Amino acid sequence: MLKVLAIVPARAGSKRLPKKNVRKLNGIPLVGYTLNAATASKYVSHTIATSDCPEVLAIAKEYPNTTALLRPDELASDTATSIDVVKHAIDYAQEQGIEFDTICLLQPTSPLRDSEDIDNAIELFIDKSAKGVVSMTECSHSPLWATPLETEGQFKQFLSTLTGTRSQDLPKYYQLNGAIYLVDRVIFNQEGKLLFEQEFYPFIMSSENSVDIDTEIDFMTAELLVKNRI
Repeated sequence: MLKVLAIVPARAGSKRLPKKNVRKLNGIPLVGYTLNAATASKYVSHTIATSDCPEVLAIAKEYPNTTALLRPDELASDTATSIDVVKHAIDYAQEQGIEFDTICLLQPTSPLRDSEDIDNAIELFIDKSAKGVVSMTECSHSPLWATPLETEGQFKQFLSTLTGTRSQDLPKYYQLNGAIYLVDRVIFNQEGKLLFEQEFYPFIMSSENSVDIDTEIDFMTAELLVKNRI
């Protein structure tokens, strides 16, 4: 059976929402939603919560089959990349003899992504014999209704292209929602990245489950949705 290693990156710093990963969302720390989803998944065999925040690490220790991994200072800065954080977690897992063949990056800023989303994405990964899968959601507004405003003439040209166009007649566009990144372990070790052009598939999530918390308004939106679910 496929063995999936979930990696939950939750550093302490956040410029827009300080300590957002441990901030209570309807009474539960934000990171707790992702840890709950990971441990409830029928495919995730082990979870690593990687952080420089003592509170995050303490929370992670409360979950079964979960390792609280202290992140070094160089991986806790604004310039540290997700790839470097994943590599550090993978190296640790290998040193500890944790068996896995697939990596699943789960960002805690997507608290409404649940275990069903994770399992459905993994099943798509299995069915397609994929190198990777990434979660996406339909754009709330078509990018065709947007334009840069560098010159007045450019704006007028933009308006002329929209004449007589109904929004429902425009093609659907999809965007990354940051909730789930799945990649084959061997491929990641070879390529060192989470996104590929070949044998890589989108997993479409609902807009509700795709809320990504970056601002105070995002947090309020997520809390309202959580309360309505309950």
